[in-house]
Amino acid sequence: MNESAAGQRTRQALLIAGGASFVLGVATLLWPGRAESTLASLFGISLLVSAGVQSYLGFRARIAVVVRLLVLVSAALTAVLAVLSFGGGSIELLAWWIGLGWAVRGVVQALVGVWDEQISDGWLHEISGLVTLGIGIAIIAITFKTVTGLATVAGGALVVIGVLDLLAGGLLRAGAPTEGDAAVVAER
Repeated sequence: MNESAAGQRTRQALLIAGGASFVLGVATLLWPGRAESTLASLFGISLLVSAGVQSYLGFRARIAVVVRLLVLVSAALTAVLAVLSFGGGSIELLAWWIGLGWAVRGVVQALVGVWDEQISDGWLHEISGLVTLGIGIAIIAITFKTVTGLATVAGGALVVIGVLDLLAGGLLRAGAPTEGDAAVVAER
């Protein structure tokens, strides 16, 4: 099955988002002397990347108009949450904004996985979205008292989200032989 240009662009957007999430998650975990402002900036960047990918999917994915509008509204909401994260505040509010942003991102990713006909292996997008939704709910539900606690849990979660996005984007498939490659080998 040949993947369409739109499907390839969606896959590339997920690979970029997954790589950025992974790198930001590792930076959050390894950053010495974590300050609340640094944590707020790292997660604000993460949410902005998420809003960008959601916007891209809202305009490029081949989905029903109602789902497209939902994706675009969620992108706007995620961008607002990113701005709120940059503003800092308290640890509890930052955890809420991060968790809500990830929950929205998870719902959107699962919906796009179900509805976009151009995505190969849509089930990977669904699983990634549902796990991201679960992580977002967990971040909201946990009461964080320290920057270190939030940084450790949310940084680890961001690494997991990044890996899931990379897998959904086809990182492992990138080097795998395609059906066309198999036909060439069979001809030899």
